Amino acid sequence: MPHAPEKMTDLGRDRHMNLDADSLGRVLILAAHPDDESISCGGLLQRCSESLILFAVDGAPRGYGFERKFGSLRGYSEERFREASRALAFIPGCSIERLARRDGTPFADQHLFDELPEAFTSLQRLVGDFSPNLLVSHAFEGGHIDHDACHVLAKQAASVLSVPHMEFPLYWRNREGKDVFQRFRDGRNDEAILQLSPRELLVKRKMLAEYKTQKGQTSVFAVEIERFRPMARGDVLAAAWSRYPFENRWRQMKAASFFRKIVEFRSGSCPPPTTSNSC
Repeated sequence: MPHAPEKMTDLGRDRHMNLDADSLGRVLILAAHPDDESISCGGLLQRCSESLILFAVDGAPRGYGFERKFGSLRGYSEERFREASRALAFIPGCSIERLARRDGTPFADQHLFDELPEAFTSLQRLVGDFSPNLLVSHAFEGGHIDHDACHVLAKQAASVLSVPHMEFPLYWRNREGKDVFQRFRDGRNDEAILQLSPRELLVKRKMLAEYKTQKGQTSVFAVEIERFRPMARGDVLAAAWSRYPFENRWRQMKAASFFRKIVEFRSGSCPPPTTSNSC
């Protein structure tokens, strides 16, 4: 997990993307892990008439010793999802689902990229069942490989099902080795900044407080604002980073390995990318 950020300044004004409560309707958020949704969309969720949080992986990465503290990796995963249930209970009209394989088992943390076709089958079914007015997920930013896998899946689902879609940033590392939080890696002029009201801040802080297993991680993120923009149309394979530096640090996952999986996924389920449509 990255280090604590510097205090954000120069937040700017809300741009033309309409994030008012009356305009959002039914929103589906595809989040990689329990807590990603509250960090990135805790305010946005309070403006939805109905919402579905769809978690992509089990939230229990191998190789970090969580099984010693929680008895097993499954025990750690179950505790994280109990925390998610308590956190999202603060949001009226919010429900929770999880991506799953055909046999009902969850996808493993840090390995979603290995099973993009099967994950997409699950996502397409759940999005179709919920029929959202808006699909929201991670930006492609080179921070956590599960975040970027969610971006690929969400972008394809939105294209196939003709659902409007937005993305949010979480964290990545710049060329100077500095951790960057809650800012898009590639700046554009269509970003919307959601400034939370005092009441929205109170609820969001209560949500984050439920993630006790993630206290050291959630505390580094600013709670006052959330950033969104229409999901990028560019080809993700043009990304400049070579490795995933954070959660995958124990094996230093090479980005090229992930990108090969994206190519395989496209060849089986996605038309060739154009300027207006790419996975």
